[in-house]
Amino acid sequence: MDLLVETDRIIYVVEIKIKPKHEDIGVLIAKLDLIKKSQPEREVVGVLAGTLVGKEIEAYAREKGVLVYRY
Repeated sequence: MDLLVETDRIIYVVEIKIKPKHEDIGVLIAKLDLIKKSQPEREVVGVLAGTLVGKEIEAYAREKGVLVYRY
């Protein structure tokens, strides 16, 4: 996890990779699950940020409920 942003209602877990891979998404989802267990009353949102995000990776992340941002 590269960044954790908390608001009153939502926790954003951000993973930043130049060129993310499938396993990076799996690691992010595992972190999301841990945080959801410890903070069940709050919404937990996963965010994948990257420069070279392939279409397949983006589709996989979105399928898993992860937001995707390119920079």
